[in-house]
Amino acid sequence: MGESTAASRRRAPKGRVRVTAAALPEPAPPVLARPLGARGSRADVGGPDPTGEPGAAAAAVLAAVPGWWHARARAVGLTGRWLEVTQALDAVPPPGVLAGGPGTRPVVGASGHELGAAYLTALTPQVRARHGRHYTPPLLAEHLWHMVRRSLGWACPARPLPGLVRDPACGAGALLLPALREQLAAHAGADPEAVLAGLPRLVEGVDADPAAVWLANIVLAAEALPLLAATPARRRRPLPALARAGDGLAPAQAAVRVVVMNPPYGRVRLSAEDRDRFAPVLFGHANLYSLFLAAALDCLDDQGVVAALVPTSFTSGRYFANLRAVLAAEAPLREVSFVGDRDGVFAGVLQETCLATFSRRRSPRTAVTCVNRQLSDVATVERPAGDRPWLLPRRREDAPVAAAAAAMPLTLATAGWKVSTGPLVWNRRRADLSGRPGGGRVPVLWAADMDGGRLHRDPARDALRYLRLRDPADRTVMTLGEPAVLVQRTTAPEQARRLVAIELTPEGLAEWGGAVVVENHVNVLRPTRPDPLLSRATLARVLATGTMDRLMRCVSGSVAVSAYELGSLPFPAPSVLRCWGHLHGPALDAAVATAYQPAIR
Repeated sequence: MGESTAASRRRAPKGRVRVTAAALPEPAPPVLARPLGARGSRADVGGPDPTGEPGAAAAAVLAAVPGWWHARARAVGLTGRWLEVTQALDAVPPPGVLAGGPGTRPVVGASGHELGAAYLTALTPQVRARHGRHYTPPLLAEHLWHMVRRSLGWACPARPLPGLVRDPACGAGALLLPALREQLAAHAGADPEAVLAGLPRLVEGVDADPAAVWLANIVLAAEALPLLAATPARRRRPLPALARAGDGLAPAQAAVRVVVMNPPYGRVRLSAEDRDRFAPVLFGHANLYSLFLAAALDCLDDQGVVAALVPTSFTSGRYFANLRAVLAAEAPLREVSFVGDRDGVFAGVLQETCLATFSRRRSPRTAVTCVNRQLSDVATVERPAGDRPWLLPRRREDAPVAAAAAAMPLTLATAGWKVSTGPLVWNRRRADLSGRPGGGRVPVLWAADMDGGRLHRDPARDALRYLRLRDPADRTVMTLGEPAVLVQRTTAPEQARRLVAIELTPEGLAEWGGAVVVENHVNVLRPTRPDPLLSRATLARVLATGTMDRLMRCVSGSVAVSAYELGSLPFPAPSVLRCWGHLHGPALDAAVATAYQPAIR
């Protein structure tokens, strides 16, 4: 990020953040982004790729576009050259984009959203995976724009756009449509020629796919066809192009009031130049969507808003710690809307997704709204700040838990415990795994052996129950020979609990032969000092309470429980923790609940 960004960083005052949990009905079919964890080069998703072949199905959609435009233009009373998209629009189609024949897909009567979806869903899986191209359903596009309006302090009716609205990964333009419609509605009855002439200064899309850019220009221009028809024939000019092919991460050429985007995502390899540019937001691996968030901050004006549909991993993951700190300092989280029904957005991905707005404007409090199909509730939480995981309740009843936890002085780490991930990645040691004991073999403790909150040997894992240790160094790295607390690292979506914890007692360890190999779907908790504030037995009981499970869900909506997030869980003062050591059963449950929900005293 450039010097201007570093110079503009200001500390965000404490405030409130709007939180919305949205379960959304029937979104349009998606084209998926690069899956979380996928690896690629920054070049894969950077500048235009004129050699990319979209495939026959996508080519057929593009070939049907002239007919779609003809029908839309004729419907508003235009004739002659204005019925031809190549004549009516100041945008040149990429070479060969109209060479796909007559067009075989039924798009002539489609809306702009549907036309964009038809193209993007018709792209080949290889193109989608390589470039992270995906489609934003109209319901999410509208919802995100309403969040922008609230961040700008707007109420109804329509307002003229106060500055440039930019989408650096615009695809077919779905996220720019609400902003463009806002501008056109706000100038109903104004001089149509002047309104059209001003649009390029207010709406800008950028994308690496030249065909998608051309389609975005058509979809956006179609919204302005009534203005073109209202312009006297002798003064008509081709409609302006509002999108261009390019690198969405390149610095913007002008200050931007609103960045709205559904960026590509996944791990990428960075050049030395890019790593230096994005160094303030990087911690270890680079995720593409975090780079888009950083680049968006870099181009905002002093009243700007960033609005994005992204995975929620940035709110709690270790690799996003620096990004959280920069966001909190430069444009604090103003509103977040969790997507309860992810079908059609990031289908097949266990990671939770959200719509989030970040604003330069400083507001001490905002409403906190929990929305689903049946009801709308209101609560408040402290605005997240700093680089630690952000506590954001997914349900209204969890807001008090998040608020109390945010003010707590300790974490699990500062309470005297360290968390690590089990060292065995089984498929890397498949040749050393066996179902039989023997010399040099140590039993493997699997996540399935902890189901139900008790330690047992799951019969389904018995065929891979023992690991052959290759040498003394292998024994040192792979074995656990001391009592500990174990927590499942990955849970299933249908599981009632997110935190599944057990105590590995000395007696239990002895029953397994005195040492075990822990596989990497289990977190291992060990004390960092002789007298941790919570004993091993007490910690296991505390983590098994319903309150701690609710707290974990405020940290992360993912089914994964990372060692970093677990170690960052907030805990109350030492005096409270010592009192817990004398409690068991319902008495401990009540004490933990009271600590995290003081109002129930």
